[in-house]
Amino acid sequence: MNDQTVSYPWLEPAWTTLCAHRESGRIPQALLIHGAAGLGKTGLAVRFAQSLLCTAGGDEACGQCHSCHLFAADTHPDYQYLAPEEPGKAIKVDAIRKLINDLALKPQYSGYRVFIIDQADQMNLSSANALLKTLEEPAEKTLLFLITERPSRLPPTILSRCQKLMIRGPRIEEAIRWLEARQPGDDAEVLLSTSGGSPLRALALVGGDSVKRRQQVFAEFIGVLRHRQDPVIVADRWQTEPLPQCIEWVMSWVVDLARLSTASPMAHLRNPDLGSTLRDVALGVEPRSLIGYWDYLLKCRRALDGQANRQLLLEEVLIRASYLRHAPTAGRRAV
Repeated sequence: MNDQTVSYPWLEPAWTTLCAHRESGRIPQALLIHGAAGLGKTGLAVRFAQSLLCTAGGDEACGQCHSCHLFAADTHPDYQYLAPEEPGKAIKVDAIRKLINDLALKPQYSGYRVFIIDQADQMNLSSANALLKTLEEPAEKTLLFLITERPSRLPPTILSRCQKLMIRGPRIEEAIRWLEARQPGDDAEVLLSTSGGSPLRALALVGGDSVKRRQQVFAEFIGVLRHRQDPVIVADRWQTEPLPQCIEWVMSWVVDLARLSTASPMAHLRNPDLGSTLRDVALGVEPRSLIGYWDYLLKCRRALDGQANRQLLLEEVLIRASYLRHAPTAGRRAV
């Protein structure tokens, strides 16, 4: 539990907002915390839950009172955390119904009750409908956190009944400084690009092979763009990679190619370590085709939540990449 309550610099604006709610006596009864993966959204909610339940009454939990000891032991009767039983699985209606029954109880410590639903977008339709009535008629002295990377996947009826708090990640320069302070000697810029810009995910990559794997996937993707590698063969090799990660990497490269094809060669890139190759490739790709391809990749990412055929999806992703049209502008080099 302790590692979840760590404060990160980029979370301090959101923490200030939460503390202001408490000081004003206007704590929302349902609060949706959303933002990209790997920014510490859940840790922020846990940190605030512990501080709200702490009997010392400060902005931060004291860590010494009986309530804090119960919280650290994960046995506090006025706190519950709910998430999918397995990664990628739905939050079932039975779990939501149990939470609803507990929400109706009065706090045992005469303060707040705090409930966290992590990955709230994983609620199925039955779960979301079951939760809706509780959001319409919330109990007093109760705070319900819904946490998600993809708020658009929540029903509008749920979204409309929650106050929202968006978590923004640090600027690249800030994230690099933060990483270098904790992991000197490692290439923070490459780690950050590999993680999709998330400093926490980047830190978790240290000592693994993700950087090397990303470089290989990138080389194969560029090979397909340049018609030097067969899309079907590359798709077969990518079978060993986490599919969502591959799609996220490709999407980030396409964003950089689009920026480079429409802006200055010094455009800000999500993947600065790959900038030389991306700049060269961008000279020969039409911007509109990149935008259309990115829209297609968005649909692929959504399809991953269903029962998409992995092999066929990868093949189509790469075949479409090989069909990206060359820019007709005179003087541009072909891909």
